[in-house]
Amino acid sequence: MNATATCGTSAGVDRHEEILSIKQLRTTLGSRPGGVTVVDGVDLSVRRGKTLGIVGESGCGKSMLSLSVMGLVPPPCRVEGRIEFSGRNLLDLSPAEMRRIRGNRIAMIFQEPMTSLNPVLTVGFQIVEAMRAHDRKSSYEVLRRRAIEALVQVRMPAAERRFDEYPHQLSGGMRQRAAIAMALSCKPEVLIADEPTTALDVTVQAEILDLLRDLQQETNMAIVLITHDLGVVAQVADEVAVMYAGRIAEKATCDALFADPQHPYTLGLLGSIPRMDQAATRLLAIDGVVPPVASMPPGCRFHPRCVFSGQECTRHRPELTAVADGHAVACLKAPIEEGQS
Repeated sequence: MNATATCGTSAGVDRHEEILSIKQLRTTLGSRPGGVTVVDGVDLSVRRGKTLGIVGESGCGKSMLSLSVMGLVPPPCRVEGRIEFSGRNLLDLSPAEMRRIRGNRIAMIFQEPMTSLNPVLTVGFQIVEAMRAHDRKSSYEVLRRRAIEALVQVRMPAAERRFDEYPHQLSGGMRQRAAIAMALSCKPEVLIADEPTTALDVTVQAEILDLLRDLQQETNMAIVLITHDLGVVAQVADEVAVMYAGRIAEKATCDALFADPQHPYTLGLLGSIPRMDQAATRLLAIDGVVPPVASMPPGCRFHPRCVFSGQECTRHRPELTAVADGHAVACLKAPIEEGQS
């Protein structure tokens, strides 16, 4: 693919092949030797046509993981490991090669569309500029037509009129649709959606999630959905990775994670969700907060907040270990039997 190539396509490939594989990813902020590690040894993968949900509290490293994949972590910060996309390690690519992939074959919906969209440029201009970065041959009129088609695709009301409007003239749901249209304008093979429903009311949130699911079925793209809301994960994800303090605490299919959670952190997150079939007077709360990246506790990073922790948890770092087919957990106490939680 060259700089003047048209937007990417995934035609002629295995419908559910593994397209993005992250291996032992480590992201360190700052220069040696005083840097702090915010993503520490993460292994993840996602297949075409499937959705991987990455869930955890704020400060767990979810957004830094996505920025590392996109090549948006600036020096002197360092990203090490492997990020394999269609058989190539993105960390080995030159800046020019990465620019040809970013926004074209791998796209991202950033948090808070009101701040990720430029307030002094029209929505249409921003979508056209995203396409022009990967298609310099087409005329403005052709790109304008494609941008309006992208707005129609995300069900933007009065798409042609919205093309010429500024972000402040749109509602929160419309801004989110505009951000999705920009991300999808080059028909990416992988879409990273970082908190795509934050600050939206439940009705608009459901519409956005339905929209992403429908677009995935139409285009067979892989989606990496980053969120702190397990309710969102339950609606759209095929596989789930629970992230805590820069590491993966648990990985499983969505059904397995909700039916048989194994990590105490996952149990705590699930216990904090209101349930219609239970008459609980109080929701479960996880004591404490995510530790600062500059002062992580030794051993298991969750042990200061864990009700199951013992002496060994303070000394030994648990590795991600399979407890069932397709289900892995990083906990010295796993498997946790039903009733213990």
